[in-house]
Amino acid sequence: MKLFSETAKKKRHRSDSIDSLANFRQNLPVYAYRTELLRAIRSPKIVLVTASTGSGKSTQIPAYLIDSEHVMAVTQPRRVAATTLAQRVAHEHQGIVGHQIGYRVRFDDCTRSDTQLTYVTDGMLLREAMVDPLLRKYSIIFLDEAHERSLQTDILLGVVQRARKSRQQSYSRRPLQIVVMSATLQVQTFEDFFGKENVVRIEIPGRQFPVQMLYTSVPAEDYMEATLATILQIHTHEEAGDVLVFLPGQEEIEDLATLLRGNTVSQLLANGVLICLLYAALPPEAQLAAFAEKPEGCRRKIILATNIAETSVTLPAIRYVVDTGKHKLRQILATGMDSLTVESVSQAQAAQRAGRAGRIGPGLCFRLYTEDAFERLDPDSLPEILRVGLAQVILQLKGMGVQDPTTFDFVTPPDTSSLVRAAKLLYALGAVNDAMELTDYGKKLAKLPLDPVFGHLLLKSAEYSCTSEMLTAVAVLSAENVFYRPTTGEVIAKAAAAHRRFASHEGDLPTFLNVYQAWEREASYHSRVLHGEWCQRNFVSGRSLGRAYHVRQQLRSTCLRPAEKNGLGMDVNVTCGKDRESFLKCAAAGLFLQVASRTKAETEIDSRGNETVSIHPTSTMFGRHPAPACVVFTELVTTKKTYIRGVTQIREEWLHEVAPVFYPK
Repeated sequence: MKLFSETAKKKRHRSDSIDSLANFRQNLPVYAYRTELLRAIRSPKIVLVTASTGSGKSTQIPAYLIDSEHVMAVTQPRRVAATTLAQRVAHEHQGIVGHQIGYRVRFDDCTRSDTQLTYVTDGMLLREAMVDPLLRKYSIIFLDEAHERSLQTDILLGVVQRARKSRQQSYSRRPLQIVVMSATLQVQTFEDFFGKENVVRIEIPGRQFPVQMLYTSVPAEDYMEATLATILQIHTHEEAGDVLVFLPGQEEIEDLATLLRGNTVSQLLANGVLICLLYAALPPEAQLAAFAEKPEGCRRKIILATNIAETSVTLPAIRYVVDTGKHKLRQILATGMDSLTVESVSQAQAAQRAGRAGRIGPGLCFRLYTEDAFERLDPDSLPEILRVGLAQVILQLKGMGVQDPTTFDFVTPPDTSSLVRAAKLLYALGAVNDAMELTDYGKKLAKLPLDPVFGHLLLKSAEYSCTSEMLTAVAVLSAENVFYRPTTGEVIAKAAAAHRRFASHEGDLPTFLNVYQAWEREASYHSRVLHGEWCQRNFVSGRSLGRAYHVRQQLRSTCLRPAEKNGLGMDVNVTCGKDRESFLKCAAAGLFLQVASRTKAETEIDSRGNETVSIHPTSTMFGRHPAPACVVFTELVTTKKTYIRGVTQIREEWLHEVAPVFYPK
């Protein structure tokens, strides 16, 4: 009898939960427009939906069509949005993620052949288009967060428009419907692109409460210090409510988290405060704390996030926003290399950030800059296609059969000089020939879900018999920040001592290899306790190693798969063993376009573009005196100085051997 009673309780609870979800969905602003939306989507016109934050556009509009015959994709600029939205929609429909509703992001495919609604990063849908340019699998494609104008989203807009026109011209194929959605859609831009006569516009209001803006009276000399002081002020003097803090990047987030968890500050915060991190490189399971309900005994959440929290995801219970006014941008330098720089946000971004405080009630937005500084910000962000390298774009377009990228239908056409620069890079890598046609090598490069330079690095490993090692190095590079570096307390020395065990005199790539190989020998990712203990003891990020493991598995699968099955047919087990010279030569061959040599100052490095750079403090080679004579590197980062990361020492004479055209004797 007791069992029956408990079962009845569970059924009643489940029924209450379903009713609660139904009521929640019907109370969202988008629900009132359901009929109008469905009518527009069934029409032959492209649908432009402008829907304020919190309206329910990303979860509800695609879900209205789940019981139809349509197979749908919803694109997102970031993986965290794709995964969390899929989980939310599956939950609302009492389903399991990966069945009727799923997601697909780089190195993580949670779909089946019969999945009807897939949340997918725009980059992954572009990879699908390289195999099938007409995207025949789908009948509706929702392009979400289009206002962000990310590089991949802009290219995808042109790709789906091309597919739509081709499918219209062939009556044997079902038509492709396009729905473009955003919180702050630049309607004129998209009407000009699609043709005003071809679109229907629908505007949906959000549930926005008033948000009071608070500016600093004078510019903050140190925005990190100002952020810490503001968080403490909110917690000490303001009413209940969670705090969302916008910071430029992962390093700043981890540094501030360390400070907030330190002894002095933690005493001020007292018990009942949960510090959550949210950035793109954080593994999905680690991101969930930011979205989950507060655990019992927790009075306030403080979420430290990058700009991924502006529009792509919904965070509940936010009453206070702290906006540093900064974010990290990839942009191309005069030398032709992409660099990650800290820049000011646009007014549109600042408005999006502030809006996060007005979801559950009146909120406060603490802007750590003056009102005059806000007025001087650009109204809108510059589209990414105008500020980054386009090598991967050209590779993707050529893989889809677009022979001349200048004829492609871009939303905002890039500068011709950027296209020429990208074409030269692909030519240098051997991906295109003199006639700018994709070579067999270029077709191989296009199969790898990597930046062309990293793809080249991996493909070169076959020549130097170090494929197993280079798979590992590239996977760790994709995971980011494998070392945990505490910034306060006695553990700083302990962490430095633990890291010395893995440090290679030759630099970062061999060091990454040492970490991963030691982890494989001494711990097991599948044995969570042993894995966790090992990472804690060695001050290594278990999350990053776990991600590296999964990335390596996916890359290994692509490399191992036969060419006729869209793979590379490589021997992934070939290893150089203890012959590290082969590995270092491969690094030189793969990264020959990213070389720096020591200047006369002995502590400075010249990137061979006549630009003086410094080795990043997180590099194994930081502080080497004199600086290494010649290195290759994986990334440029610009803050107050220009740094190189992923630094590996090579011999200069190897460049004549591995890239004789560029480094003749």
